[in-house]
Amino acid sequence: MQTHPTEFKTPVLMAIMRVSTLSKHIDSVSKMDSDASDAYVNKMTKLVKGVPIKAMLGNTTIVDQTTFDTQTIKKYMKCIVQSLGAHWISRDVVETKDEDIRRIFVKFESNTSGYLISAHLSVQFRALLYYKPDARVIKIQDELAKIEEAAQDHTKKMAQIGDQIISERFRDMGHVEPDHAKLFEMLYNDESLLSSVSADLQNAADDKGLDQYTSKRNALFASLDSLLMEVYNTTAVMIDDARLVTGEDGFLYAVDVEQILQDSRTGVMTREGNFDADEMTCDAKRVIVSRLDELRSVLVKLQQ
Repeated sequence: MQTHPTEFKTPVLMAIMRVSTLSKHIDSVSKMDSDASDAYVNKMTKLVKGVPIKAMLGNTTIVDQTTFDTQTIKKYMKCIVQSLGAHWISRDVVETKDEDIRRIFVKFESNTSGYLISAHLSVQFRALLYYKPDARVIKIQDELAKIEEAAQDHTKKMAQIGDQIISERFRDMGHVEPDHAKLFEMLYNDESLLSSVSADLQNAADDKGLDQYTSKRNALFASLDSLLMEVYNTTAVMIDDARLVTGEDGFLYAVDVEQILQDSRTGVMTREGNFDADEMTCDAKRVIVSRLDELRSVLVKLQQ
């Protein structure tokens, strides 16, 4: 199979023709399309069958979950495109991520006798985050709690030292210690006093100590993140393009046929899905049937 899709200089026009519609005009297409779709759904249902695992919640509770291996799905889709003949061209198998929604899909096509057959096979599923059931999760969370407590104590200590410095400065100036509102007014109205007090506070600050707490906390969070795992689940049902776009779980199997048109003046190629299938030549119908039968054969063989 080739790996470079057909290029067109203009986008696909409004309508497309599903193979199921074309079956009204070409004998045997309906059966081939149904067999291929059923084979794809049967295989995907097996691949997404949940395998029981243990997972850990954020509060360290161990729970039972089920998941499946996304790599086996990618391998299956690659096998499909690799098993098809040279008349088919394909893009790579792609996985997309949108928050908790995942999609794995592949698209391939066959350009023949003035018509383009396009196939889109996809599965949409959910990815939920859990911790691995590992004792290190509990240990790290305990260490994080201790560091957080120590950091808060350090911050309180620095605040007390700051209050003490300010009180001493004003006592040295002969002032009875003012309340907060008066203190703010004095610092606001005397820039030299504000600069002097700020310098004293800066010299007394133990930023290195706080930086150490921050560095340790970040390192522990990184270790905790390394113990996260994704748990996958979906619904083993067929969905259409609209439900795929709105984020519903399930499988998509879509095969379309479009007519390839070329402008006689510019040579620009366009794809038209709204064509009259009754005007297709016998040769075009024969080749399309042959390509669809090849796709059906591959999917039926690989469902085992």
